Amino acid sequence: MRRIALFLIIILASFTAAGCGQFGKRYGGDKNTSNAGAEKKITDTKWNAATRTKDGCLDKKEHENEGRQHTTDIGEKVTYKINPPVSGNHYEIAVEWGLYDKTQPDVQTVHNLEHGHIVVTHKGLTPKDQTQLLDQARINPFHLLVQPRAKNPKNGVYYTAWDVQIYCKHPSAAALQYMITEYRDQGPELYTDDASTGDMGV
Repeated sequence: MRRIALFLIIILASFTAAGCGQFGKRYGGDKNTSNAGAEKKITDTKWNAATRTKDGCLDKKEHENEGRQHTTDIGEKVTYKINPPVSGNHYEIAVEWGLYDKTQPDVQTVHNLEHGHIVVTHKGLTPKDQTQLLDQARINPFHLLVQPRAKNPKNGVYYTAWDVQIYCKHPSAAALQYMITEYRDQGPELYTDDASTGDMGV
């Protein structure tokens, strides 16, 4: 019995160290991170009506939560009401954060949102706009997941956090900085002591 109890204590301690069970301050926790460069600013430009007009952005939308149950089958069919998804049931393992040139499965990237990551998806960008988007993300890539996504409803960029989304026709440094400031590490399953293997050279 003592061995079993000791084993359970070790398991619980490892989960606590990894960040499982913690929450962003929007969910009763805090947004502390272990990344030294986490607060490096992409821009000082404010997210306002002028910026939205300049970058072809719509105002922020907050969506009704669609749940957050984990599945152990990455092939399980999950339907999301919002496209790109902002919440919902998802695979138990998130994608490594970083910059990708291939689309990662929605059933995994929704887990990134739950962890408090910002998922940036794009479609139909000009080469110039795509370079601009990636350059902006590289300034402060911590807990960002940037990827192309052909299923997006419109050409442009979708900046998504848990239950929140901004659409812009063109890459918007102000929109990205706003999402980082307000929503990064604010998920309902905060996990901050991780490192990326995502390709920062895309």
